Amino acid sequence: MHTRASWPARDDRRTAFVWLTAFWIFIGVGFGFDLLNYFHESPPVPTIVHFHAVATTLWLLLVTSLVLLVEGGNVKLHRLLGWFVAGFAAIVVVIAPWSELSWQALNLHTPGALPPQFLSIAFSGVLCVILLLPYGILLRHNSAAHRRVMMLAAVAMSDAGFSRMVGLVAPAPTGFLGTYLFYEGGNLILVLFMLIWDWKRNRVMKQFVQAALLLVAVGLAGTGLYFNPTWQSLTRGWLEAWARHGWIH
Repeated sequence: MHTRASWPARDDRRTAFVWLTAFWIFIGVGFGFDLLNYFHESPPVPTIVHFHAVATTLWLLLVTSLVLLVEGGNVKLHRLLGWFVAGFAAIVVVIAPWSELSWQALNLHTPGALPPQFLSIAFSGVLCVILLLPYGILLRHNSAAHRRVMMLAAVAMSDAGFSRMVGLVAPAPTGFLGTYLFYEGGNLILVLFMLIWDWKRNRVMKQFVQAALLLVAVGLAGTGLYFNPTWQSLTRGWLEAWARHGWIH
């Protein structure tokens, strides 16, 4: 297991491009097929959810542009834009939970809507970004490790696309393992894809394994909370308070 790259930087850049392509397939298929439902929800989604969709999409496009800049050899601009993208992520991690709370509070009594305890699963991706982004920035002088950890930070935001894709053909399971795979399976597939890709090329990095384990552990913990009776009671109270105080926008 490596801590620094012992392979040509150019080869690693092509690898990141492959990972990014797989990532956007998950995002595009999941959200693309669900777009019609999104615009015709009843009741209509709160305005903050639209802001969240735009902000998150823009952030992911900026992350993509960072990869493409390195692919094109423009490392200086990559570093300059990287600080802006990191700052923009702070906006995303504020808007994301706000929009989830607003949407779930609005649909607290809507038949078939997500239950209050789903907040633990919804917030798991945001928590991973909060933890992985600073770690990736600290690794910026170790380009191979930096690339992998930052890619996992983007992957942490992709679980919603995967669950929407699966939800088009199958209902959400009721057991622990099924629930985890339904909502977090996309992250797990992308992590395994990245791991196998590196393993076959003898490029598995310690920092990637650490970040990947964190991503999986947070997803499992969020799924565990989903089935916890105390958490179910707490989240219902939070959503009722959120709606009662008029914080749904």
